[in-house]
Amino acid sequence: MTPFVLATATSDRPLPWGWLLLAALVLGVVYIAECAWWPFGHCRRCNGQGKHSRKDGKVWRRCRRCKGSGTRLRVGRRVWNHFARIRDDAS
Repeated sequence: MTPFVLATATSDRPLPWGWLLLAALVLGVVYIAECAWWPFGHCRRCNGQGKHSRKDGKVWRRCRRCKGSGTRLRVGRRVWNHFARIRDDAS
């Protein structure tokens, strides 16, 4: 066989779509559970410290994004709260 024939050979096995879908489903359930039990994550701007400094490190200030708490509400928890608010307003 020539090298060109070996390079163009394809496999007849199908892609494992079932396993990929199962993995995505498991990751989604884990993320929902994480948002339910731990609704807050570290602030991305100050890395959870609640403060940040100038480049020379001499002046420390309170983080404006998290207001010094060092935490932020996760995206999944914001979606959760939005749908809970809609459900509560409907009843």
